[in-house]
Amino acid sequence: MRRSALDDARDIARLYRNTLQAIAPQRCAEIDEVARKRGQHWAAPVELPAEAAAALMGAILSPADIERTIGIPAGTIRAWINKGVIENQGERGRPKVSVADVLEAESRHRKAA
Repeated sequence: MRRSALDDARDIARLYRNTLQAIAPQRCAEIDEVARKRGQHWAAPVELPAEAAAALMGAILSPADIERTIGIPAGTIRAWINKGVIENQGERGRPKVSVADVLEAESRHRKAA
């Protein structure tokens, strides 16, 4: 899978965010809140309790629900469905996918970088 300039920019932004988190966690939290308010949820990850994370891994959700929950853009998920990267488990026109499959695809996508 070919990566876009936007994918590269997001990876770099995540590196900066993770560095800021290590150095100044309070300031990072403030900037994360600004990112969330501006709809950039991908930039501000949400920490989940272990039980919630385990339940989420087994969930089958719409691309929009996954975007709201873990920040991977719905458009990216739809593109992965169309390319056969992940399996659509919903009806035609109403895609639903496994959260675990989406996270695995995201992981493969990052390793390709």
